[in-house]
Amino acid sequence: MKLLIVDNDRHLVEMLTSWLKTLGYDVHRAYTGERAKIEWGEKQPDLVILDPALKDVDAMALCRDMQHTHDALVLVMTDGKDVHDEIHCLESGADDYLRKPFFPAQLLARIHALSRRGRSTLQQRPFSIITVGPICVDSLHNQVSINGKTTNLTPTESKLLHLLAINANNVCTANQIVSYVWGYGNDGDTSLIKAHIRHLRQKVEPDPNKPSHILTIPGVGYTLVHHALEEDQKKEVIQTLRVVSG
Repeated sequence: MKLLIVDNDRHLVEMLTSWLKTLGYDVHRAYTGERAKIEWGEKQPDLVILDPALKDVDAMALCRDMQHTHDALVLVMTDGKDVHDEIHCLESGADDYLRKPFFPAQLLARIHALSRRGRSTLQQRPFSIITVGPICVDSLHNQVSINGKTTNLTPTESKLLHLLAINANNVCTANQIVSYVWGYGNDGDTSLIKAHIRHLRQKVEPDPNKPSHILTIPGVGYTLVHHALEEDQKKEVIQTLRVVSG
């Protein structure tokens, strides 16, 4: 597995690089955002481990830009203690989040988990384009097209919409969403899921305040339906899914 470590802290980068190389990883490093951009493009890592507090660039914006060039998984490691910082990083496209200081075993466990997810993603890539009614989801390029109009998605939004698309007209529970998108085995933070659903609706729905594609199944989860529904039809679908799921 090829890693790229990006951090202003040279001592930490050197220490992690030496340690991870002894474990058999192909490790590259960068101390600035500008250098990270070059290394990301040239080395094409499987996983980028970075501190978002880079001095010369907006690190999360850099990640979004580079993922269109080479789609790598992103693990954020930061001194930030505010939960809103974590939410911001995850919503901006990070795949996992690790607070400093951390034990080496914690970092290694996250690398292993992301590695498993990466292998799963590679297996799914031949089926990355899924069409549901007027919605065409391209999870490889993190894009969605609606009636021919293409909009860019964050990697996390792309994974979530891909999950809903492959389960169109079936309910996806909070546990299923967290497991697929973030790789965890519990219900996670439902407020984070709601935030991503809200962002997706802004990009997918004709009227985000009156969703007709991505529907909430109260007390259960979410579903992507094949076409816009009238209000009575929508209620019927929600009731059916609640019965089936519950």
